[in-house]
Amino acid sequence: MRIPRHSLVCNLLGLIAAASFGSAGAAGMLGTRPAYLEAGPTPAPNAQAISTMIWAPGLNDGFVPQGITFADGHVLVSSYQSDYAKTGAGSARIYRLDPVSGKTDGQFDLPDAVKHAGGIVYAGNGMLIVADTRCLYKIDLARAFADGNTEHALRGTIRLGGAVKGSFVDFYQGSILAGAYDKDPAKSKVFFLPYALFERGNDSVIDESAATRSFAITAMGQGAAFDHQGYLWLSFSNSNHGLLQKVDPISGKVLEQHTMVDGIEDLGFDPQGGLWAVSEAGSPRWRNWEASFPVVFRMDVDKLR
Repeated sequence: MRIPRHSLVCNLLGLIAAASFGSAGAAGMLGTRPAYLEAGPTPAPNAQAISTMIWAPGLNDGFVPQGITFADGHVLVSSYQSDYAKTGAGSARIYRLDPVSGKTDGQFDLPDAVKHAGGIVYAGNGMLIVADTRCLYKIDLARAFADGNTEHALRGTIRLGGAVKGSFVDFYQGSILAGAYDKDPAKSKVFFLPYALFERGNDSVIDESAATRSFAITAMGQGAAFDHQGYLWLSFSNSNHGLLQKVDPISGKVLEQHTMVDGIEDLGFDPQGGLWAVSEAGSPRWRNWEASFPVVFRMDVDKLR
């Protein structure tokens, strides 16, 4: 019998919530279940807050989901290709999903230099920002989806150095938030960068001196999203841990904290206030984890416990 690693309270919540989407939820899953999985996703903490679940795109082709954002009525997901636990890099791609049907209705390949695509955010005006650890890319979505690649759609890059990393990314009121994933809390931070850095037109590397501000976050940060009130939501995870925090966007003070599914990655809000997320647990690279939840999912934050 499977014994979850979560606390007793979260365990009980998960069992209660499982009734809402356990066998029924498997039947209500959107998208295409990957061929290598025989059953639906395993129960997740705070399942009572989940309103939509879509199998992550590209799983049958060996892609591992990472970034997520909501853009012009669609959910966009970034993924890299790897089915081997020791390989954390590969060809990277953006998928476009219909949030109602769960169908993938567009995709394009990212530049060859992009090997992880850990975070994405829609910056408005048709522009997508992709974070790939030491570089941020600005991409014209319409051109990229039309061509299937970014050969003629790349509109700028920002190369990152020093303490600034683009493990994940978000955008709010003209500023780019670049977050650094690290197991060491002393190195786990978010940095706010001017969007205008994309217009420099050179290949120089920026570091923390270019940030307008920064603050420390919990270790193992994986994703970020600003809600409509301007609060910052952050996700944290590894193979046996998942956490969601609502924090003050100025001080970084934690205002709320909720247990999440293992392997939760990036975050993104839709216009109705729903919080979208994706987990890499059970993806081709991590199919042997105890949790199996390679799912794009939407949450009602008011129902989180």
